[in-house]
Amino acid sequence: MEIKTFIGRKLSYINGILRRQIELDRYLMNLEDVKLTYEYYNPPKNLIDFISKRYFLYPYYSKKNDKNKNTINHITFQYIGDLGHYLDKSRTIITCHDIFTFLERNNFTNPYFVQKYSANGMKKCRFIIAISKFTKNELIYRLKIPKDKIIVIKNGINRDMFFPIISSEFDNIEPLYPEHKKILHVGSEVNRKNFLTLLKAFYLVKKKDRNFKLIRIGKPAYKGFIKTLGLQKDVIYLNNISNERLREIYNLVDFFVYPSTYEGWGAPGLEAASCGTPVLCSDITVFREVYRDFPIYFPPQNFKQLARIILENINNEVLKREMGRKGIQVASNYSWEKSARTYLKFAKFLIESQI
Repeated sequence: MEIKTFIGRKLSYINGILRRQIELDRYLMNLEDVKLTYEYYNPPKNLIDFISKRYFLYPYYSKKNDKNKNTINHITFQYIGDLGHYLDKSRTIITCHDIFTFLERNNFTNPYFVQKYSANGMKKCRFIIAISKFTKNELIYRLKIPKDKIIVIKNGINRDMFFPIISSEFDNIEPLYPEHKKILHVGSEVNRKNFLTLLKAFYLVKKKDRNFKLIRIGKPAYKGFIKTLGLQKDVIYLNNISNERLREIYNLVDFFVYPSTYEGWGAPGLEAASCGTPVLCSDITVFREVYRDFPIYFPPQNFKQLARIILENINNEVLKREMGRKGIQVASNYSWEKSARTYLKFAKFLIESQI
């Protein structure tokens, strides 16, 4: 059986969307005799080249090469949903991570007519894979997609990559501000990640206790605001780190904070949980679904409450150990192998229904 995977632009790095596909494919190749092929376009040189490749050449060649009736077409994320207009609909599925791209307004890089075109292309696919029940409900109630067209295949967690450090490892690990209490945030700083709320909370925390560092893994977008708050020496940006070092950092911090206002899943929180790191996160529906009862929740915009939670619990080692234990237990419920088996069973059903 062949699964042709459409990943859009070829990336020089691995983002969350691509990581999901890599993990699924790693298990698919081990589970069955499955042929996996990939369709992508090379990085554009400029805006005109981007428009040409993304909206003309990529769809054209995707359609031209879609001839094998025993091949499943899998569009790996909703941003390239417009490919659904060009591929054989009876053999095409798409994974929808979230629908935020279809909700944005007044964003010149994501104009409404492009949103509409991609959403309509996604609707033409035979089935839509949602990565959470929350995303499934968003598709049903906001985009008016029939529920029998949607299947939920949740993300997993690579517990061979993210797991607690044992005492014998510490001598070989690079220290991370060992004299300071540490808060961690992983991801981008786009508006829905709500990083400003964490910055404001951290500012209040520093007014009460100077012995804190905020560790940021990702590219900076608020350096000016950080300088205004006088936190430029205390917000530490780290980039281009290995998965091994990321695992170490999860283990070396006191809290992982995830203040997003909108997500389709929330992989960094599960990575932290799998390492036994206590998690503080915004009280949004998808986090309740994925993380259950192990984090401490706070209202997404309430930076004062977040600061209070940090200060009240930073020295509570009993609470942090218990949160870490619960987090490991929750993370153990998510497996890429389980996700891949469900995905493969679904792909087989599509092939058999063509016969």
